[in-house]
Amino acid sequence: MSHLTFENRKLISSMITQGKKCIDIAKAIGCDPTTIAKEIKKNRIISKEAKYKDKFLCKKLEKFPYVCVDCSHKYTDCILTQLRYNAEVAQKKYDYRLHETRKGINLTKEEHESLNKALKEGLLEKKSIYSIIHSSKIDVSIPTVYRYIREKKVNVSRMDLPYAVTYKKRKKQNKKYEYPGNGKIDRNNRTYIDYLAYKKSHINEMTTQMDFLGSIVSDRCSILVIIIPEIHFPFLWIVKDKNSEKVVEIFNELENKLGYEKFNEIFPSILTDRDPCFSDIIGIEFSKELGTQRTYLFFCDAFKSNQKASVENLNKQIRKFFPKGKSIDHLTQDDIDAVNKILIESPLFSLDNHSPKEAFITLFGQEAFDKLF
Repeated sequence: MSHLTFENRKLISSMITQGKKCIDIAKAIGCDPTTIAKEIKKNRIISKEAKYKDKFLCKKLEKFPYVCVDCSHKYTDCILTQLRYNAEVAQKKYDYRLHETRKGINLTKEEHESLNKALKEGLLEKKSIYSIIHSSKIDVSIPTVYRYIREKKVNVSRMDLPYAVTYKKRKKQNKKYEYPGNGKIDRNNRTYIDYLAYKKSHINEMTTQMDFLGSIVSDRCSILVIIIPEIHFPFLWIVKDKNSEKVVEIFNELENKLGYEKFNEIFPSILTDRDPCFSDIIGIEFSKELGTQRTYLFFCDAFKSNQKASVENLNKQIRKFFPKGKSIDHLTQDDIDAVNKILIESPLFSLDNHSPKEAFITLFGQEAFDKLF
């Protein structure tokens, strides 16, 4: 063991008082006897000052137990400095030394410069700290990097982090937003409770989630977002003058690329919100070529965006590239594909340092990936 705990130190203090040998204490704790000896000598404190200033420590203190415990002169005629071992004091001294030795940056000058460069370039590319550190060759933990940023030991501030200052108090709204004409759409047997019943009988199936990324009122373009939650794999499309027909066209295009069977394997069921653009249920669910059902479409309850939390979180990630209040009308599908590429190639902690792309290929094969991208 590399560090003694407070419980170990209390045991050392107790066994010293009982007159136990150094080797017995070491066995009880599970360490080397020299560790016990060093611990006592390093952390012993004065319990009684010498009667005369020119008197030195007793010769007995040069041997184990290194403190005044069983000496017959301790409370009678001893005029020398007396020492004792206290577990609480020893722990405080240990904590202080540990803090002091870990101050500063545990990197060489070259590593520090590389870290600075990697953080600057990675944050400009909208990458997460985890993704930046994983792709670099610097041996430093994620919490340590955040500590360096907090303590201003790197040339990146908290303001540069994507979500450090995005939150603010929301204004209270008396009226909830609702899509116009939503009451005319028949969603019987496709509600969220129907989705839960469906999942019970399709336990091993991965349901994709779908949504439109919000854009400013004056924009004609919108971004359609689909995600496979279990592997965090996103699909992004730019849609001009969005409507239900264009959404169906995207699904038809996906089936043309993948084929009916592979499409059904990747998109067996879809959970989305009540946007009227998703109202052509038959067009989305059924194959245009074969006329057979290729997927199942379900809708979240009104004002319950948390029921499709994965796609909502993905929208939050995309906001790093397309901030709220900024027009996206100038974007092309190539611009969207570039962002999609960054998202699918970034390693994720939840995927054990693998990227969504690697997970997708493992599940569905390289051929399916190549057809889509």
